Formats: sequence, C-alpha cells, structure tokens
Amino acid sequence: MKFPSTTRTCSYILQNQNVHIIPGYRQSVRQFFQPSFLASRFSDLTSKVRESYPIKEITPKELHSSLDLSSLTSKTNPIIIDVREKDEQLRGIIPTAIPLPRGVLERDVERKVVSVDEINSAENDRNVIVYCAGGLRSIMAAESLIRLGYKKENVKSLKGGYDEWKESGFEVADYETSKKA
Repeated sequence: MKFPSTTRTCSYILQNQNVHIIPGYRQSVRQFFQPSFLASRFSDLTSKVRESYPIKEITPKELHSSLDLSSLTSKTNPIIIDVREKDEQLRGIIPTAIPLPRGVLERDVERKVVSVDEINSAENDRNVIVYCAGGLRSIMAAESLIRLGYKKENVKSLKGGYDEWKESGFEVADYETSKKA
C-alpha cells in the first residue's frame, strides 16, 4: 500500500489494512495537543460550569478565619476536600483537609467524606470546601458534588486553590498527618 505524501510519517502497521486517513487529520491532532489549545479548552469548560452552576468561591482568608485549628476534628469546621493528585498533596495539604483526588471524587466522596443525606440534613450547617492547586479543578469538583445531590449552598471552591493558600502564609499540614486524621 502506498501512502499519500501527507501521511508518510504514519506507522507502517497500516500497510496491510484497508485504512483511509483523512487529509489534514495529522495537523488537527497536532494542533489539538498543543498546550495552549488544551488550556483554552479547559478554561472554556470551567467558564461554562461557572455559568451553568454558579459555584460559590471562598477566599483563603475567609476559609482560614472559619477554621478552628485548635481542634482539627471540630464539628464546626467546614469539610475540606483536597482534589489534587497524590504527588501534589505530598508537598503539603491544608489542615483538616481530606485527600481525595479528582479522579475518584464521585466514587468515594460519600464513603470517605460525608454522605449527601448528612450534609443536606436540616441540622447540618457545615460547608464542603473543595480545592486544587489553582482553583480550576475544584470548580469542576464542586459541580460534580452538586450533580451528586449536595446542596449548592453547602458546596464551595477555594479561590486560587492551594497555591494562593500557601502564598497567603497560612499553615500547611503534612500529607501523612492529614490522612490519619
């Protein structure tokens, strides 16, 4: 099988197969995987989520003032979920945060953190705060929690994420310590 000049770099695995390659495909794939293209698509997605589900955001200062760090298990503290990946969490975590990477949030949140019924009960006045490194993945995580049935009023995203928390000079806990709490 002879390949057209635009597809010469394609693997010869296709030689004995009846495969048709769309002209310009390789260029569009290359363009799709350009970092700026991916970043703009992700930003577009988070913007659409913000429009569809107006996610409340809380600043690091507001979160810090709502924490009772003298009692890390206090029932008055908001429930904080760190949706960063483990390698990010190993660099530090916000005190009282529960490490639960974004990839398993929907599957594990009720089992490892708090059930929809518990957080939505009339007696509950605690909020669920989700954060990531910069505040974008947490918008997506907050949207997922709302779709799972958590009340929109109880779910917030940390504006600026862990990076802004740390830049503000607030306390950072060790991942292993936080995991045991």
